[in-house]
Amino acid sequence: MSILSDGDIKDALGRGDMDIEPFSEEALTPNGYDLAIAEVLLPDTGHRFSEGVAMVPPMTRFMVSTRERVRLGPALTAQLWLRTTWARRGVLAAFGKIDAGFDGTLTFAAFNTSMDALEVTIGETFAQLVVEAMSGPAEAVYAQRSGNYQDQRGVTMAREGEMEEDDGEGIEEHVPLLAAPCLERGCTECCLETEMPLTRTDVERLAGLGHDPAAFTLVEDGFTFLTNVEDRCYFLDHGGRCSVYEGRPEGCRLYPLVLSEDMADFRLDHLCPHRADVEPEEGHRTALLQLLDLIARERQ
Repeated sequence: MSILSDGDIKDALGRGDMDIEPFSEEALTPNGYDLAIAEVLLPDTGHRFSEGVAMVPPMTRFMVSTRERVRLGPALTAQLWLRTTWARRGVLAAFGKIDAGFDGTLTFAAFNTSMDALEVTIGETFAQLVVEAMSGPAEAVYAQRSGNYQDQRGVTMAREGEMEEDDGEGIEEHVPLLAAPCLERGCTECCLETEMPLTRTDVERLAGLGHDPAAFTLVEDGFTFLTNVEDRCYFLDHGGRCSVYEGRPEGCRLYPLVLSEDMADFRLDHLCPHRADVEPEEGHRTALLQLLDLIARERQ
């Protein structure tokens, strides 16, 4: 797998191995191409913006569609990276890999982590496309494998065959568990003086196990948190074990993956003594992004 330089991208376009329409040489980077915003959707209100400026409220998710249609040949794939300008403004975004053979505009899911409204101007660059040459052409390209979003135009929400869009009532039970060596090493650092936020589903699940929400929850500034008893999580028993481990909150399932202090990216919590042994995947980052969005919406 090798990354195409700016010259390689122009050569691939000239040979017809890929397309970027419309193409502007000014959008080339040394190792990629900057994609611009054509449309913004606020899923929770249904408001769409295709010109001017979209105002994204604080702690709100939004969807972005690219102006450019991208087509990749059978021997090319691509990464997507949020431009650092947006990360510095408090934007988190979830990107997937572009499969060989894909053809269409691109839709990105993003979240305004700032406590201020975010101005998103139509036409601004949003993400960098980094094209990679594979070891050989794919036996079956994207349209032949799944093709759910082939030929898409504009912001496109989840289609049949993909995970259904969250309905706001909770996080799906199959949220990927981030494997951490807590149990086998007897570590309870994250259970001491915990500040773990809870969703309504978390509270309902724990209440269904026979626990009184009034005893294990603390509400501050509209958010619900796990409470502490003598600086220990309510559910940490005297033997140093989580008494509700199988039904623990979603945030606990994804720990030590947390928001960075500037709320511009994800990182492994420096308080976790075993963070060097944890390897989060893109699905974990996406799950945490969805979780933060749900917590913010439930507060509203």
